[in-house]
Amino acid sequence: MTISLYFRCLLVALAVHRLAWMFTREDGPFGIFDGLRMQLGKRVVEGEHGLAWTLAELFNCPHCLGLWLAFLLSPAVLWPSKGIDIVLVILAVAGLQSFMTGRNDE
Repeated sequence: MTISLYFRCLLVALAVHRLAWMFTREDGPFGIFDGLRMQLGKRVVEGEHGLAWTLAELFNCPHCLGLWLAFLLSPAVLWPSKGIDIVLVILAVAGLQSFMTGRNDE
């Protein structure tokens, strides 16, 4: 059974939503995402807009990170595989649950 192109796009969109929200707004298991954001923030030099600043900003904005995650996950739409489908479905269900419970409110 193959998943249609449109349904795959929806799965990727929901997966991107979940991942972007998780990395930018949640602590994660053992505080791993919060720790990552803190470490990136500590490397920012006042007044400089270099790589450290860009990464710190990226991991604090779900919209910015979502764009880059979409670039990374969009090949899953065009080149399907069973393993990728399993991961996409899991992330998409989690993304739909997150969206439906209003966890995307800022």
